[in-house]
Amino acid sequence: MKDLDIKKCLDGRVEAGLLSRDAAEKALRTIRDLEGRYAAEMAPDKALSAAIAETARIMKEAAEREKARTARQILTVARVMDEVQAHPDGAVAGGMAVLVRDMRGKATFSNVEARQEVVLGQIMRRMADGLNAYRSKTAGLTQNTAGMRNVIREMHGTSTNDAEAASFAKSWREASEFAADRYIGAGGDLVKRDDWRHPQVTDARRVRQIGREAWTEHLIQAAERGDLQVIDFDTGAPATGLKLATIIKTAGDNILSELPPPPGKGGSYGRHNERRVFQWQNADAFLAYNDQFGVGNDLFGLLVGHMQGMARDIALTEVLGPKHGATVRAIQEAAYKAEGARDMGVLARLNPVRSVESAAAIGRTYDVLSGRLGAAQSELTAAIFGGIRNWMTASKLGSAFISAVPADSVMATWAAKANGIPAVKLLESVLAQLNPASEADRVFALRMGIVSSAVMDSAIGSKRFADEIVGQGITGRMASFVVRAQGLSAWTNGIKNAFMLQMMGHVAENAGKPLGEVDAPLRKMLERYGFSAADWDVIRAAPQVEHEGARLFFDPANVSDRQLGERLMEAIIEERAFAVLEPDARVRQLTTGGLQRGTFMGEMARSAMLFKSFSITMATTHLARAFIDANGSKVAQLAALSTMLTLAGAISIQARQIVTGKDPRQMDDPKFWGAAWMQGGGAGIFGDFFAAGLDRGQQGLPMTLAGPVFGLADQAARLAIPDYRKVLEGEPTKFGAEVARFVRYNLPGANLWYSRLVTDRAVMDTIQSLADPEYRQSFRRMEDRARKDYGQRFWWRPGHIAPDRAPDLGISLPQ
Repeated sequence: MKDLDIKKCLDGRVEAGLLSRDAAEKALRTIRDLEGRYAAEMAPDKALSAAIAETARIMKEAAEREKARTARQILTVARVMDEVQAHPDGAVAGGMAVLVRDMRGKATFSNVEARQEVVLGQIMRRMADGLNAYRSKTAGLTQNTAGMRNVIREMHGTSTNDAEAASFAKSWREASEFAADRYIGAGGDLVKRDDWRHPQVTDARRVRQIGREAWTEHLIQAAERGDLQVIDFDTGAPATGLKLATIIKTAGDNILSELPPPPGKGGSYGRHNERRVFQWQNADAFLAYNDQFGVGNDLFGLLVGHMQGMARDIALTEVLGPKHGATVRAIQEAAYKAEGARDMGVLARLNPVRSVESAAAIGRTYDVLSGRLGAAQSELTAAIFGGIRNWMTASKLGSAFISAVPADSVMATWAAKANGIPAVKLLESVLAQLNPASEADRVFALRMGIVSSAVMDSAIGSKRFADEIVGQGITGRMASFVVRAQGLSAWTNGIKNAFMLQMMGHVAENAGKPLGEVDAPLRKMLERYGFSAADWDVIRAAPQVEHEGARLFFDPANVSDRQLGERLMEAIIEERAFAVLEPDARVRQLTTGGLQRGTFMGEMARSAMLFKSFSITMATTHLARAFIDANGSKVAQLAALSTMLTLAGAISIQARQIVTGKDPRQMDDPKFWGAAWMQGGGAGIFGDFFAAGLDRGQQGLPMTLAGPVFGLADQAARLAIPDYRKVLEGEPTKFGAEVARFVRYNLPGANLWYSRLVTDRAVMDTIQSLADPEYRQSFRRMEDRARKDYGQRFWWRPGHIAPDRAPDLGISLPQ
């Protein structure tokens, strides 16, 4: 059969409606590629026949997979739309509840975000020991990079005599198999290969620096040496000749392109197959490529990032179907219809709730969950703005620990009490998680499927700081260091792990009782999430896990019905949202403006909303729970929580005074309690305006509202644009004072809560005394302002090398 005859045959099938034009063209290319490969081994006519037969087999298998995915998509859309329409508060609330935690507390079905964390936990528990051994330590400053290179060698079958590396490589393989099987089982488009060992990432910046020609030559030479196989997914075999060059060229175009991701088929189609095109045949060849064009020493981040991506796509596919983009469009259509059916006046359209719950917000939230908003349109723009935000995080959040501990303690114990867990037991568990000698407790949490950002590195694993720490460059690591060095990352992980473990232990404690006899708070929680008595019987029949020879814990992996076990784990995760405030995808669609990273407007939106996600998260958790379908009991509970948080805010304010060298503020001043109320609610910086009209960086309300990035620009402008009138008239300017102020408020790490006072007095005050001719007057004004605005004195005065006395803790009390 000639090439022309084959084309005519395929054209005939296209005209008969049996084959699409794209499929016919792909089939012809596959036949030609296979024929060329077989021609070296057999006669031309036999090579062509074998190529046709193999192409037919490939197309049949692909058609069967597509048919199965289509059937699964139809069933999934039907289920999802039933859930959306059945939500008590309508299709808009139901549509959002399919993607993230239902802030109305009425959804009885799974959502993508909670499922993603559960799946990631199930993946990571399979390699808990290796993750703990190779994670970054010393606040992110150290990591066993040499050991990670041994792990890669073990993955390629090379013995390194490193038992820890061999164990991690083995557990990685098991976790990878689990993730791939689960993704395929959900209808994901993935062709498994027995020779796949690990992911790889090519850094476009490095390719540009070294040169695309050098990159292409490196790959071609590696393929010629047999160090690299470039897989042709049309045939499933290694590519050679022209096809090899074509695949490499296409890969280079994709790597260097800064165009936004194409819309595609609305799912994760081919995303993981594309990552498996380049198959390195030995570890040394891969490591050489990675050192030059890849992630360098961040091999640990490479492995963890791959698993995070797999968990995301598994969750999207399981909850929304293989073509999850199409499912979301169907949800949005229903939501738009529901909004159109309402009689929405001007006030209804301006309702701030619509910013986090509307048909448009559903689309933006999906963009966050699918990763589209995180893909940079311009790496340069993203790097510039991201670097500035990282700098702000490193220079502004050094004392965030002081604010977090009191407020988190209140909210965590409050959430624990609501579910029947004594506050003392929770706090004991938190201390165990924080104890440096209790490594076994932290590893146990990971083995139970509890995702820990401490294990995965705070910059990539913690949602709490997802918008504050961007990337793993110099500024990203600097910001990560500040968050971790002050203890904030450890505290957040500790309280999250403790709450999850206590809930899992509480479930185990009640496993001997039918649902009607379960402790009332836990029973109400189970019923709120839609668990029936029959569901509970299946859950409580699962074998429990023992820890430290005493307490038993519920393990979702032991439940015979996987969906039931994981749904309960999802419910626990959603309850944790009230214990530790972390921005979810709904909040992040607001703080990003629903705009892609690396676009000018997207970066401006992220910059303006920096540090504001905590207050928004408070609104979508505790405030939403109280005010949606409000009743006397809910309002009373909110009032009690608000009182406790106000007290927590008061503690934070007074602690901040002491670590900045001042006596505590007078507590009989109504302005103090106004500031404490705002501090407890996550808007502490605005509390400063109650008394002084200035924030902690001595800026006005407009700049504070605009965000710290714009405040930095304002301060930089003061330095760059001197007061020319004074210069021309020969009068002294305040340039030196501005320089000193700029350094004081923008030096990364300078405001770490345990060292900031020494830094201020030994370094910052010295800089000011050298740069500001009127430094004595400046220091006096600082003291005068504290006395005038807050009735305070300094126990360690500005400009003094040592404190005059200890803090006067009694001065804050009413006389």
